[in-house]
Amino acid sequence: MNQNVANFERLNSVVLGANTDSLPTHLAWAKSIGGVNFPLMSDYNKELSRKYMVLTEEAGGIALRGVFIIDPEGVIQHASVHNLAVGRNVKEILRTLAACQAGGACPVNWEEGQQVLK
Repeated sequence: MNQNVANFERLNSVVLGANTDSLPTHLAWAKSIGGVNFPLMSDYNKELSRKYMVLTEEAGGIALRGVFIIDPEGVIQHASVHNLAVGRNVKEILRTLAACQAGGACPVNWEEGQQVLK
């Protein structure tokens, strides 16, 4: 995500990160990778993770990896949640975001700039 903030901004979007680590852990992690170009929230009390239904209580209160595309009205337009072993695909997230903004139904394998179904 960090390397693609400009691509999200091009799509009039904001990247926000959150996990259940403490603030000191976030600071140490951000420092170890040379900084983070988007806000990173500590959900140490796990309230946000519960609200978005990604908290795994049985695994010690760790949040699963999730991506949520939320429109300006606060409505979730896309959600993708998977286990901790599966990394996110930023290209697919950007494609999905563009599809949400495309103004029509996107056919299978649609890419930004292609025609949508009316």
